[in-house]
Amino acid sequence: MKAFLFKTVIRVSGLLSHWPIRFFAWWVATGFFLFRSPRRRASVELYRGIFPNRGLGYYLYCVWRQFHAFAAVYGDRFEAGGKRGVSTSTEGREGIRDAAEGGHGGILIMSHLGSYEVAAQAFQELGLKHLIIMGEKEAKQVARDQREALKGRGISILVATGQEDSLLDGLEAIKFVREGGFVSLAGDLVWTEQRSPLTVRFFDREAAFPSGPHLLALVSGAPLFTLFTIRIKRGRYRIIISSPREVKASSRSERNQALQASAQAYADALEETVRKHPFQWFIFEPFFRSSSIGKNTTSGPSALNTGEIRRRSRIKHG
Repeated sequence: MKAFLFKTVIRVSGLLSHWPIRFFAWWVATGFFLFRSPRRRASVELYRGIFPNRGLGYYLYCVWRQFHAFAAVYGDRFEAGGKRGVSTSTEGREGIRDAAEGGHGGILIMSHLGSYEVAAQAFQELGLKHLIIMGEKEAKQVARDQREALKGRGISILVATGQEDSLLDGLEAIKFVREGGFVSLAGDLVWTEQRSPLTVRFFDREAAFPSGPHLLALVSGAPLFTLFTIRIKRGRYRIIISSPREVKASSRSERNQALQASAQAYADALEETVRKHPFQWFIFEPFFRSSSIGKNTTSGPSALNTGEIRRRSRIKHG
């Protein structure tokens, strides 16, 4: 029944414009707000961390805005391939181009802000090789047709399936970067098991962030970029790409310090962006949890042992 209804709405929207999709998405968001108490409660706790010492009414207002902002992004997704399309403006693309021209490739830390699909499409328009690494749970939440659409634009997708395959995932990502490609990983939410999450200070609280992007930059030697996508209004987005930075450690003893500093730099940039656009950070599960610190919770290459991946990489590439 759900599949039939969804397909019907898409077909009708194709005939009459995309307003049925937006109408449908608005009501779905409203339903989640009213009847999915675990999701609503998780977002309330999220905004307690972002805006401390406010009342419950304010937090519910924030959750309402967050749910319906996500519905608006969902509507834009269907317009992206239509006549209306989606327009983007990009800040900071010079660093990406310099890295590409130098044949280095790079690592992109993406966040659950705005639409990663819009960011991926805009990035692809630069004519660069692009690989997106997702955790298993994250991949399941992205519809198959969305993934196929990305692949149709020439974007590669790698699903990290857990610790047993994490070494191979990391080697493939390093190979991709060394061939001049750019690898994207989520930096703000972990999806699968990890050995060593990076604990950072975030909104004056402790949070566990995945080490994958920072570790991949350290091992590959490629520059690391932070990328945020902000929805300005219907069908218009601004993409902000940071200046490149390097994650370096001259010795094994300095490795953890380098990873920690890189993760904190990303957390600071994310906090600043979320403060400006609090309703566009689409985290719908418990985030600020003291129990998450020190637990096994990273995705993709972040579970890798640095020395081992370096050794395997040298063997593979001579």
